[in-house]
Amino acid sequence: MPLPVPFLFHFNQHFNEYARVAGRACYRGLLRVLRAHPALKFNIHISGTLIHALSWVDPEPLELIRDGLKAGQFELLGSTYAQNILYASNDWDNARQIELHKAVLFDAFGVEPRTFWNVERCWRQSLVPLMAEAGYTCTLVEDHILSRAGATGPFTFTTRADSHRLLVVTDDETLKHKVNLAAWFGRSGQAFDHLRALAARPDADALCPAYAEDAEAMGLWGWERGVTPNQTWAYLDEFLSALEAEPGLRLIHFSDAPPPGGDLTPIPDGSAAWMDAALTRPDAPYHEDGYANWFDFHARSPKLKHFTQTYDIIRARIQAMPQNTPGAEAFRRAALLTYCAHQYEFGCIGVGGLNDRGWEDARTAVAVARAAQVAEADGEFVIIDDCNGDGSDEVLVSDGAQLQITTAYGGRVLYWFDLRTGQQFLGNQLPVLPGVYTGDGHFPVVEPVNNGRLPEDDAPRHSAERVEEMPPTRMGRFLPLWVWQSESLPVAVAAREMNPGEAVMPLMAQTRAFADYVTLDTQSAEQPPEEWLDSRMEKGGVTFIRYLSDELTLEKTLRFVLGKLVAG
Repeated sequence: MPLPVPFLFHFNQHFNEYARVAGRACYRGLLRVLRAHPALKFNIHISGTLIHALSWVDPEPLELIRDGLKAGQFELLGSTYAQNILYASNDWDNARQIELHKAVLFDAFGVEPRTFWNVERCWRQSLVPLMAEAGYTCTLVEDHILSRAGATGPFTFTTRADSHRLLVVTDDETLKHKVNLAAWFGRSGQAFDHLRALAARPDADALCPAYAEDAEAMGLWGWERGVTPNQTWAYLDEFLSALEAEPGLRLIHFSDAPPPGGDLTPIPDGSAAWMDAALTRPDAPYHEDGYANWFDFHARSPKLKHFTQTYDIIRARIQAMPQNTPGAEAFRRAALLTYCAHQYEFGCIGVGGLNDRGWEDARTAVAVARAAQVAEADGEFVIIDDCNGDGSDEVLVSDGAQLQITTAYGGRVLYWFDLRTGQQFLGNQLPVLPGVYTGDGHFPVVEPVNNGRLPEDDAPRHSAERVEEMPPTRMGRFLPLWVWQSESLPVAVAAREMNPGEAVMPLMAQTRAFADYVTLDTQSAEQPPEEWLDSRMEKGGVTFIRYLSDELTLEKTLRFVLGKLVAG
């Protein structure tokens, strides 16, 4: 019987327009190569943040995934919406992340996955009930963790906690690196030697070594380092063609994994091999100085401690939100989406931190929670309060049916809600803005972004422009040094010209540019809006006064009139 091998590609980006770059430099080409081999089965995981980002900036990869699902070639995995590490996160947050991701997958693709992608491969046994109660029956665990639990090969196993049980598939770290060597450099010998050795075993049909890798490895990582992605797609295409010709190998969906060869309960706590390796190699991607391994990072990282406390505060606000009206329930859903979106890759090395909007903007969920509280109270009011926890006051104006939240300086409208239905008319708390976080109310300081010239097409194609490089090469920082020991050197790299392309400003919707602001047609340097400012409360509204000069004063009044937000 052929050796069953699941291939999994994990797609992930934050809610940011860089997803368009990833789509052009990676996702389109990768998915077209996979679809060009309809006889081969593939497993796909795509994060909720990326689904929502691609829906705005490049829907084509989503359509390619839908086509693969309809054809029965692809099978989707579930996970957390924003790829926070379960081990490092509060389990209430984890449950909400998993629920949200399942809902987004169903909305986008109409499927309910049964296999769970455990984010960044960090394992604790208490995750079993969390996954099982969400409807999942299968997950992956890295081979080095399973070996410490007693595994003697890449079999499938059961593992249990309380009354719950999961099927565990072996995440083969060695296979991952050897397949990457084939896709990046056309050196496929090691990958086939590894697979053929397993296929030659008498119990081959009971084995299930899984290749699980970031989809970005198949184009984006190389493109960022000056490698032509079309070359990567060409090497991958050739590797998959060779796989099809191997009678002893069979690519499968996780739902078709062989029955378990035993039970491993408990499986000891474990962390991803790649993170442990990156922490010991200063030249490795995502390296952070001063930590022996991921568990050391998890225990001592100041940024994790800080944001764990921040998330505790925000979580308590969300948990206290009323749910007794349609509007309040809509606000709760919006607050949860905002909160989850800004836990992106929480717990991972080399990601996030103080003043990083990917985590800091979780505070905007508090403003939505405040709207739900306001909805319970009838009547008009104008109050000043730091309603989003960013350290700066905001002005809240309500006519009993609607709520506007503006900055205390300048009266820039941040949010506008219908308190009865929960509809949000104005505000954009989801995207991750470029630039340093300075608070919810400050207009972000943005600059043109130059992502280089993107590939002209998605076709797999060998490049005529190649350079010879010795290990580790520009890509080799992603590989362990042992992969080079049996290879002839140097290797050819399909180098591209690092053309700067055209610098463009971030999308307006991502920068909240639709929130009002004023500029003057003058050669003189403008005063920052925090200075020479005053305001006065009025019935049903607020007036902001800007002293621009001795000769020029600007007044702006915001109020609700006949159910409409009026600025004058």
